[in-house]
Amino acid sequence: MLTDQDVETLESILFAPGQSDEALDVFGLHGVVTASVVGPIPVSVERIHAIATGQPEAGGNAMPEEFGTLVSRLARTIQQELEQGQTLELPEPEDDETAEEALENWCAGFTDTFLLDEDQWLGEDEETVGQLMPPILTLSNLFDDEAFQQARKDPKRLADYADAIPELLTDLYLHYHSP
Repeated sequence: MLTDQDVETLESILFAPGQSDEALDVFGLHGVVTASVVGPIPVSVERIHAIATGQPEAGGNAMPEEFGTLVSRLARTIQQELEQGQTLELPEPEDDETAEEALENWCAGFTDTFLLDEDQWLGEDEETVGQLMPPILTLSNLFDDEAFQQARKDPKRLADYADAIPELLTDLYLHYHSP
């Protein structure tokens, strides 16, 4: 996993002067990396950088070498945990952010990555993926659709959705990566 120093390095990259207001925090970045591991197609480190910094892939800011190294290590850790049948632990905030904000940012990063390649994610088994994704999509708070907004008004449902995410990630990973 990432050390406190690694997290500080990533934050300094994500919030460097000149970065987009659309840049994700470390929780959102973790969501992007998780989606790149559990999803149906590999996502390059360069594309992860573009998503996380809110920059276009071509012509955006150059990706710092440290970013690539840390994201690759995080992706390997996530993949190893899933391959070993471990429940994936989502990152939790230490001080300033509430757990709800951190989870929303994580879900938004995951959802952004999902939406970029939604056709590949849904592929030939739209029903299964459609049953697994609603908790993450709802908690991302990216959609104005009435069904998502109604779900967001129900604290018990939100808590159930949050609790379900680690298992859903395992199910998604197995869906795409098991024979």
